This record gives sequence, C-alpha cells and structure tokens, in this order.
Amino acid sequence: MSATIRPVILSGGTGTRLWPVSREGMAKQLLPLTEDLTMLEKTLTRVTGAKGFGPAMVIGSHAVRFMLKEQVEKVAPGAMLVLEPARRDTMAAVLLAATIAAEEDPSQVLAVMPSDHMITGDEAFRDAVRTASAAVAQSGIAVIGVTPREPATGYGYIRPGAVVGPGVRRVERFVEKPDAAAAERLIAEGCLWNAGIFCFRAGWLTEAMAALYPEDVSRMAEAVRRMRRDLGMFIPGDAFSEVRAISFDHAFMEKTDAAQVAEASFSWSDVGDWNALWKATAHDQSGNATKGDVVALDATDNLIRAESRTVCALGVSDLAIIETADAVLITPRDRAQDVKGLVDVLKASGRPVATEHLRNHRPWGWYQTMDLGERFRVKRIVVKPGAKLSLQRHHHRAEHWVVVRGTAEVTLDGTVSILHENESTYIPLGSVHRLANPGKIAVEIIEVQTGTYLEEDDIERLEDDFGRH
Repeated sequence: MSATIRPVILSGGTGTRLWPVSREGMAKQLLPLTEDLTMLEKTLTRVTGAKGFGPAMVIGSHAVRFMLKEQVEKVAPGAMLVLEPARRDTMAAVLLAATIAAEEDPSQVLAVMPSDHMITGDEAFRDAVRTASAAVAQSGIAVIGVTPREPATGYGYIRPGAVVGPGVRRVERFVEKPDAAAAERLIAEGCLWNAGIFCFRAGWLTEAMAALYPEDVSRMAEAVRRMRRDLGMFIPGDAFSEVRAISFDHAFMEKTDAAQVAEASFSWSDVGDWNALWKATAHDQSGNATKGDVVALDATDNLIRAESRTVCALGVSDLAIIETADAVLITPRDRAQDVKGLVDVLKASGRPVATEHLRNHRPWGWYQTMDLGERFRVKRIVVKPGAKLSLQRHHHRAEHWVVVRGTAEVTLDGTVSILHENESTYIPLGSVHRLANPGKIAVEIIEVQTGTYLEEDDIERLEDDFGRH
C-alpha cells in the first residue's frame, strides 16, 4: 500500500464571480488575489514536501497550459500536470486523477482539493487531510468539514452522523447552499461547511464510480490509455470529451453511502465572490479592504481594488468597487453572487471583456494592446530572459519595434541583429522574422502594427519551441 498521500489539485475553474479580475482567459487560481503567490502556487506550497505527502498531480485547462506549467514548475517542479482537452466539470477531473493513479497503484490514497481556496493554518489543514486519508486507506471516501464561522448562504453544509474513527464521523446528509435562517439552524445543530476536499483510495473510487457510471468510467480509461505527453504536460485522449459534464458532489457524493467527514479547525474560504474576499482579507479602521491606489473618505465596509489608476470612494458603504485597465465593476457586496449573471450578459452581447484580459500571457512572456484604431494597433510586448517567439510572418500587416528595456535579438529574413534600448527596426509585410531575448533581464518593446487586418490569427508560424501552429 502507498505510504504517502498524493495531492490532486483541481485548477480548471473560471471564477466568473470575481470578474473583472478573474476571467476565463486568466481565472482566479492563476492570480495573486491576496498575496504575492497565486492561489494555485499557494495551494501547491501547502502540500509540496510536507510530511506524508508525495508529488502532486495538477488537473487544469489546456487553454492556459503555459501559465499552469510556469506556476507549477515555480513551486512544485516534481508535480504532474494533466490538461483537460475540454471542460467537463469536476466529476471528470476527479475520475481522471483516480484513473491515472489506479493505473500506477490502485492503493494510492488521493487528496483532491481545489486550487482557489484561501486557507489559514497550513499544519491544521495537513493534519485534517492525514486524518481523512487514514480513514479511507481501505475503502470509502472522506470529505473535510470546516467549523462554520457564520451562517454563510454560499456554502454547502455537512450533517455529521455516528463516529467511525478518530476525528472522523459518517456523513448523514449534504445540504446545498441554504438560506440564512436555514444556515443558522444547521450551525446550531452542529453541521459543518463542505470544503470540497476529498480523500479516497484510487482503485476504490474507480470501482465505485463504475457501479454508477460504467460508460463514463470506460471512456475515461480509454482516454488515459491514449494519454500523450507534450512539452512535459499530459493530455488525455479524445474519449475524455465524451464523459458527462456534472459536478463530483452531485454525481457521487450525494449518492454514495460510504462518505465520511473529518472535522477541521483551519480557517477556510472558497473566495467565491467579492463579498467572500472582503470577509477574508484585512480591513482598515473603517472596515474597508483595499488594494492598489485607493483613496476612501467617509466610506465604510467596502472592498476597493485598483489595478491601473487611482480609485476614489466618497460617502459609500458596503460596495465592491473593482477597477481593471478595461473594465470597472460596482456592486453592493450582498449582490456579489450575481456577478456571474452579469458576465453571462456580457458574453451574450459578444463583448471580449467578458472572458479575456487586455494582457495576454504566452509561454515566452506577455503582450498588451495599448491603443487600437483604423489600420493600426500599438502593443507592449515583454519577453522573458532566454525566451523567443516563433519564427513567423504576417500576410496583412507590417510592424515597427522600439526597444524600451533590455536587449532584443531580431531575426529578419535570415539576418540576425541585436537591438539595445532606444533602438528600433521595421518588419515589412510578408517578411520572415523572430523576436528573442538573449539577455538576463526581460526585454520590453513597443510594437506599432499597420495594415488592413490586425488580429492574432494573421500569424504563419514556421518554427516554434512550444509546438504551436
């Protein structure tokens, strides 16, 4: 039997209730919402190298694979990164992890956890996972239950039953997101918050799932058999996309009679919306939680975040005021759960701001559009040390590059030259070119595009280190 717990970090969510900071193109788990580390990085550091824990498996979206790879390698270089080729909700993600682990060793005990939760008390967290894992070393599944701090209506609750072992009780019932009065009753009756952290033996879960969803388990087994490796990341076969899209809670936890709960003492928040973030972060003497260049006068109990300019609040209370370079959200904090509906409206109207940030991250660095007009676009481009873009050409635009920081290596129709700060070059339409950074610091350029068509799909890649076409 495996002697260690294998953490499985789920990192495929979109976090739309934290729009406009979190969007599908860069969801909340990939962002440093509360400290310097991103939420994914913090989750990984919580279990990497800890006593009783083995190397992690991270399940994430193929669409943000390079950001995932960069963050995983930064804090947990021994982790396995598996990419979902399609969005299929958490049942597919959990089943994928269990199938991979069971192929290696059916006795492996997995601890599945979200990558976007805020936890205070790392050792108490690890103790709870160890307790839950010990309870399911042979069979069953254990969920972490957190002692509630308040009658929260955005969380699921667990009603514990009979004691089945040290620190572990049988789950009597799951209760989904009650209203305030019901939440107060549940807390008075000793119910716990459902933290969405599950422990089980890999082989046991695949067998238990097969009894409920034999076709889905068969499809996942086929997807794992056909899993391929690409640039150090693992991609399941096409059968993954045929697995039903449903949450693990609804698909399995609410159906099994083998669920147990380990009560935990750490502080926990799923940071599911702006109101939750306000509650989970430090406040000033007026109850405001602020980040960035913020000025608040006669303002109380607000969450105010400024990313690109000064944000001032005068005489307002209980608001979430969120500013980014291309969008501003103002909402009462008690309406924060409704932000998802607002994002749906933006999507329906075809606004790119609903899903994409101005800053677009790439494996070599990032770029951001600074200005856009008829027949021209101005970009800021930053290339990491030692990185290079693809060897490429454009059919509808020419480009002017000005180096504003660092040293750039420019390939133009077979000729390689070096540009330093304040030097520039012209890339004619149709020419074969490449931008690279041979230096030790990031290189930053301002690119001015001119032409009849200026979208990103006007790129013909001739060579690319990252396997893109």
